[in-house]
Amino acid sequence: MTTPAPPPPPVPGGAGQTITVNKDNVLEVRKVILAAAEDARLKLSALLPSLIISAPAGDEISTTSAGVWSANLVGNQDSHYARLMQYVTNVFDLGQQLEEAAKQYGYTDDEIASSFNMQQRQM
Repeated sequence: MTTPAPPPPPVPGGAGQTITVNKDNVLEVRKVILAAAEDARLKLSALLPSLIISAPAGDEISTTSAGVWSANLVGNQDSHYARLMQYVTNVFDLGQQLEEAAKQYGYTDDEIASSFNMQQRQM
């Protein structure tokens, strides 16, 4: 069984790569960004235990191999898991930047906070 090739990367400047934020949509954009980041964080956190590789046997090669695989997947500072979580953190940071933009547009802290809370209640 072969694995299908991944889709090609998005074309620079194509759809989905730019977001126009203005006073009318800044809170909605922030809401969507933060909800997506929180969803990704929860899914990655739930996935973490299944990424740890157990040695199939007690021999040195099996235990060493399992340790190396686990380190590459979740244990190392530059593991796949750590890089994914850093990406999620970057998306949360984008939400923070949108919060700052909302403040510059004149929204209050309460308006900003309630815009996300209202979305959470709808889910």
